Amino acid sequence: MDSSDQADRISNLPDVLLVLIVSCLSFKECVQTCVLSKRWRSVYLETRNVSFKETDFLSPSVNANPIRNALGRIVFVDYVRRWVARIHDQPIDTFEISISYPKTYLYVIESLIAFAVRKRVKNLVLDFSNPAWRTFHDVNLDELVVEIPESVYDLATLESLKVCACNKFDPANLSNLGKLKTVSFGWMELTDPEPFLTTSRVESLTINDCWGLEFNMIKGNMREVAIINCEFLLNCIFDLPRVDILKYSGDIFPFEFDKMNTIISEVDLDFRVLDNNNDESDDSNAEGGMLCHLLNNLLDDGGRSATTLTVCPFLLKMIPRSEHPHFLRPMETKHLVLKTELHPREFNGIGLLLMNCPKLETLTIDLLPPSPIAMASSYAGIDPQTYWMQNISYECQRETLKAVIVKNFIGGAKELHIVKFFIRSGCKRLERVELYMPFDLDNGRKVFAYAKSEMLQKISKHLQVVVHNS
Repeated sequence: MDSSDQADRISNLPDVLLVLIVSCLSFKECVQTCVLSKRWRSVYLETRNVSFKETDFLSPSVNANPIRNALGRIVFVDYVRRWVARIHDQPIDTFEISISYPKTYLYVIESLIAFAVRKRVKNLVLDFSNPAWRTFHDVNLDELVVEIPESVYDLATLESLKVCACNKFDPANLSNLGKLKTVSFGWMELTDPEPFLTTSRVESLTINDCWGLEFNMIKGNMREVAIINCEFLLNCIFDLPRVDILKYSGDIFPFEFDKMNTIISEVDLDFRVLDNNNDESDDSNAEGGMLCHLLNNLLDDGGRSATTLTVCPFLLKMIPRSEHPHFLRPMETKHLVLKTELHPREFNGIGLLLMNCPKLETLTIDLLPPSPIAMASSYAGIDPQTYWMQNISYECQRETLKAVIVKNFIGGAKELHIVKFFIRSGCKRLERVELYMPFDLDNGRKVFAYAKSEMLQKISKHLQVVVHNS
């Protein structure tokens, strides 16, 4: 059957099924279906998931030109207004409006929020952040002009809510929304969410680039919590007895963990915001000590463990510089994910974590783009050419390690050295090495990477080397 016959079969489906199909697409893809035929021009308007994102309509080249950007925003807002005017009786499940510099279009934004409330949507995204912002320090307070109306706080159908770059937002006003399961707050000053979190049924919480966090506890029955690049003004205690996924990105704060889940499926710690490639500062020893304390406090006290632990290059560099790195206690982690540049400054930290994960079954090496510092240079007597040739053996290698996974593998010397280390070191239970090449790798580099993977297979007696072209 050729493609035209398949297209005819899809077109012959009843409208109700076509609406279900387009509702499974992203809104941008849904809009693109209108070019298929006259019939699709009406079908795509009936999607139940509507997303008006300025970044989907304006290309980077338009944004770079102030005049073209202003004209493009006018066209975008006009398109949004015409779309909404055509919507009558059909239900809407998801509604998103994302536009920067909202002051010019406040009256339109207010009408769109009112439209979402009338449709009694289940999922609502109100995002007025600026794509040019990189951290909360970049936020211009004059741009935070949208205030969430009372009607949103009373929208009992809400199951998911994302609010970004709004003025005078108070999470406590959401306490009466019994169906609300997922919340995300970003790019604004945030008052204490504890009254809301402790009385609601929220299962997923994300706080992204918020400031002025003057609360001293994050407490609730959430299963997933992500805190990304926020400013805490007080020491904070995490009281999350049901948490299954915990992600933190940002500065180092003296966090404490109380009544946490005994087994956390996934912990992700990212402190790259502090990484200026200068670990010789006077603060590096203190930072290393704080990171060791954080790991001990989170993953050891009370017998807690993380099935999967993901760490960043900064942590790998700093924990060996603690005054007492040997105080880092063993962890029950089964899967360790190292986001790393494989710079010599990270090697001792990698070794320290391998030593303290005696039950490790899977090691993932997620290679990041190198920093400006030359990767081939030695550091403090650590030679990248010979470090992984040492006769080092960790308990996890001898007893439990089954798989080594390398992401963004290109066959370079840095990743070959460490993979050979695990192949040569007599890992009794090691079954496979998986190598994932970058999706954008050119054909010449792919051939080179494949050749290096074949070399690894030749020196591997009992295990399988698998290459994935991601």
